[in-house]
Amino acid sequence: MNQDEYSREDWQGHYESNDLGWDLGEVAPPFVKLWQEEKFPVGKVLVPGCGRGHEVVFLAENGFEVTAVDFSEGAVSFLKKSLKKRNLKGRILYQDFFSLDDSHNGIYDMVLEQTFFCAISPRQRQDYVLNVSRMLKPAGMLIGLFYHTEKKGGPPYNTTREDIESHFSKKFVIQQLAKTSLSAEQRKGKEWLGILKKKI
Repeated sequence: MNQDEYSREDWQGHYESNDLGWDLGEVAPPFVKLWQEEKFPVGKVLVPGCGRGHEVVFLAENGFEVTAVDFSEGAVSFLKKSLKKRNLKGRILYQDFFSLDDSHNGIYDMVLEQTFFCAISPRQRQDYVLNVSRMLKPAGMLIGLFYHTEKKGGPPYNTTREDIESHFSKKFVIQQLAKTSLSAEQRKGKEWLGILKKKI
């Protein structure tokens, strides 16, 4: 493991110390807008690296069948409590996204990406694309916010337009990719909003 790569223990340490600088404490505003515009495909949704799961709660509240994955116990236990408190259903997996087995193949209508692609090592990005592709139904959607930090090292690791295009274009049609004006204050000008459709 490279010095700047994070282990499960590193991420868990953030939850234990409540050092969660990436956590907005709410659903990312661009996602709320897309939902209002009915841009989210109805059905089964996968949220990889879900963290405390504000998007997961939002999706569950609005009738989506959600599966969330995180390998930090702190994230998973927080999210389970959040869903239980609101009497909502959702499948929460305490697991490494990259270890999800074939039972996930081709069953999701949408994968929602929020601060996971920038959290993993850049060496894992191609594996991320392959996994998302195998888990989506034909013509399924990947909708994501990709973090353009303009800084070296990480996490979060910088993500440029070129990074997104070079990694995803073989498996996905990039329908929309632009900086969003709706980002939360601390992320203004730093988020690419991408709407990508799996190639059949």
